Amino acid sequence: MIEVKDAIKVIKSNLKPKEDTKTIDIINSINMVSAQDIYSPIDNPPFDRSPYDGYAYDANINRNELTVVGEIYAGEIFKGVLHRNESVKIMTGAKIPNGANCVIKKEDVSVINENKIIVNKNLKMYDNYIFKGEDIPKNQLIIRKGDIISYESIGILASLGIKEISVYDNLKIGILNTGTEIQELDEILEDGKIFDSNRYILHSRLLKRNIEPVIIDKVEDEIEELESKIKNILKNVDILITTGGVSVGDKDLVPKAFKNLGGKELFWKVKAKPGGACCASVLDEKLLFGLSGSPHASGVVYENILVPVIEYMSHKDSYNTIKAIFKGNFNKKAKIDRYLNGRLYTEDAKLYVEMTDKKDAKARLWATLNSNCMIKVKKGSILEDDQLVEVVII
Repeated sequence: MIEVKDAIKVIKSNLKPKEDTKTIDIINSINMVSAQDIYSPIDNPPFDRSPYDGYAYDANINRNELTVVGEIYAGEIFKGVLHRNESVKIMTGAKIPNGANCVIKKEDVSVINENKIIVNKNLKMYDNYIFKGEDIPKNQLIIRKGDIISYESIGILASLGIKEISVYDNLKIGILNTGTEIQELDEILEDGKIFDSNRYILHSRLLKRNIEPVIIDKVEDEIEELESKIKNILKNVDILITTGGVSVGDKDLVPKAFKNLGGKELFWKVKAKPGGACCASVLDEKLLFGLSGSPHASGVVYENILVPVIEYMSHKDSYNTIKAIFKGNFNKKAKIDRYLNGRLYTEDAKLYVEMTDKKDAKARLWATLNSNCMIKVKKGSILEDDQLVEVVII
């Protein structure tokens, strides 16, 4: 039995981040990790342009009355060259014409007629003037290898005309739910059986991390069938997550199956409550991870061990814990770290967290419905009102 932090370390020391890459359209790249340094192929903006609706002219004018010799809308250009004391009516975003070096806002002029205006404000050269490449110059590094693609970076890529980029491929993850007692949702529930909720919880948790499980299957508590399923799934995945069968009962066969298939055992059981009953092995540079069959217990280990490992193997490092002010009390000491369902909220510009678990409940799936985090209670500790606590965002 090892500490949660040590479980993460030992898995990382036996696995490497996935190096497979793929080229994708930027519209599908949100939350992916760039596999390349990306430089701007053009200046942005690609020309000198106006930030306002108004009039473009040469600031070195001799008089305040200007002749209007044309107009430019965004997407259009003025083909001539402005002379001193001439102006062009210009719209926001339009290219500033040759001969002009400033733009006066529409509200700062008096229109005599369609061909004449009076400038009511003195401007200097390059007032109200956006230069070519002012935002992003050509050849500037805009995204580094290893950066997570955000909607902001997608917008920048699009503005530069970059349609496709190279990213690290998603991990291929399989889910195998074990247990003779589990049934499909479209089956009539038999006495002594339960519906398979773990499949849907894990699937959804992976989707939240931008990962679509490639295989989802179930198997009864029979060692030969279990080993056969594991062996076949491993051909197509980087990580296999199983649920159930990891404790010490007669039908807890997952650790044995991992071992029989040649897996190198990394650990069996961690110092966490709930969720301590779990196991991890490595086989052919692939992770086999057995979670508890209890949805809440498996969730604790998933968020606190598997998420950091998945992020590591995906070239990410966004696993996040924060501090919050605890409201309420919890006076039940444990010999190992305990994780409680909780709800983060803000009040008076402060971050608070309260427990959503019933203090002595064993079945705790309902409490997760109104939860958005887990509260860590360190071994031998209790929680008191207004105490600062560590919180894992889920």
